[in-house]
Amino acid sequence: MKINKEEMLAALLNNSAAGITEQTIATFSVSQLIEWSEQTADYRLAFRAAWYVEHFFLKETAFFSDYASDIIRIYCNTSNWSVLRSYSKLLMWILSKHNDKMLIDEEQEETILEKSFNILDHSDCPVAVQVNVMDILADLNKKHDWIANELRLRIEMALEKEATPALKSRGNRILKRITNS
Repeated sequence: MKINKEEMLAALLNNSAAGITEQTIATFSVSQLIEWSEQTADYRLAFRAAWYVEHFFLKETAFFSDYASDIIRIYCNTSNWSVLRSYSKLLMWILSKHNDKMLIDEEQEETILEKSFNILDHSDCPVAVQVNVMDILADLNKKHDWIANELRLRIEMALEKEATPALKSRGNRILKRITNS
């Protein structure tokens, strides 16, 4: 069944994650969703498109092999916190032990490191994005042992400043992980 752009936009803006099925994945163009997630004219559309991309990719991880560079590019270029929440989760998966198929090149890694530390420097960064970024840096610590000391300081400072339950839980878990690595 072919639907037009307006119907796609309406479905995207009105459906929940529970409504994401194989048919939904087949209906939406991943390329179109990625394009919408990086546009800046409509933040709500960008968020919903990124949210769908996140759910599609985590449900069907084969998408990662074709779109990893797009994920990295959007993570490094967007300033939309809602989009960053979804793309940071996707980047966490790319860097995780669950992914043994693709590697990030040195240039991408350097860009990810720079963006990640810049995100942690933003005082208005939402906790969900902040802890995802801490996880990303903890994964990159495997290759760059200097990250552990810097990340430890950032986590401890964040815990002193704003110890929300989510930050305490993830922050302490990441501290243990980088201490034991």
